[in-house]
Parts: sequence; C-alpha cells; structure tokens
Amino acid sequence: MAVTALPRTRARSPLRAATLAPGVLALTLIAPALDLLAIVQPGVLVPGFGVVATALAAAALALAWARYPRTSWLAAASLAACAGLGLRLVDADVAHVLSLLAVVALGIGGAFASPPRAAEAWLG
Repeated sequence: MAVTALPRTRARSPLRAATLAPGVLALTLIAPALDLLAIVQPGVLVPGFGVVATALAAAALALAWARYPRTSWLAAASLAACAGLGLRLVDADVAHVLSLLAVVALGIGGAFASPPRAAEAWLG
C-alpha cells in the first residue's frame, strides 16, 4: 500500500506568545498596593487615587486583550479589573478582592514569567 503526502497550500504562521509590557504589569499592581497601604496606614491615602489606579489598569488590560484576543487569562484579568472598577465606583467592600483577582489571573497566565531567550528557544 502506497501513501502519498499532499503539500499544504496554506502556510500557517507560528503562534506568538502573549507578552505584556512591564508598565502594564506595574499598573495592575498599583491598586492592590494602595489597598494594602490603606489597611496598614488608613489616613495616608487620597480617597480617589485607588479608583484612578484601577481605571488605568483596567484600560491597559483591555487594550492588551484587544491585542491578543485569544488569551483567556487576559480576558479574565481585564474582566476582573473592569468589575473591580465598577465596584470601587459604588464603594463596595469586595472591590479590593477583584483587584487581587486580576493579578492572580495574570499570574496564572504567565504574565510575570521571564521571556525566553533566543539561545534557549533554539536549544529547548
């Protein structure tokens, strides 16, 4: 029995890994840091600064998700950040938990991992 292989007519482009800029990662960490500072030193913070930090993080994550629409962990992180922003605007108590949930979603997706080097990509 003879088997022949037909050539593919379409060449597939390799998938790119979703990488986030360090600035986006820093923006997502500002709101939980402010929440922690509010627990430790309640009188130090300006009241609206947490809302602004959460709005910037939600916008940055939504733009990153628009760039890589097939990444479910970016979708989860941007959804948690947007929900946290909405709950911060109505001054709900669980808004701080959603800021942490956005950071956890980024961590599960591998956003905090170091990028692979070119030599390691060739070897491994």
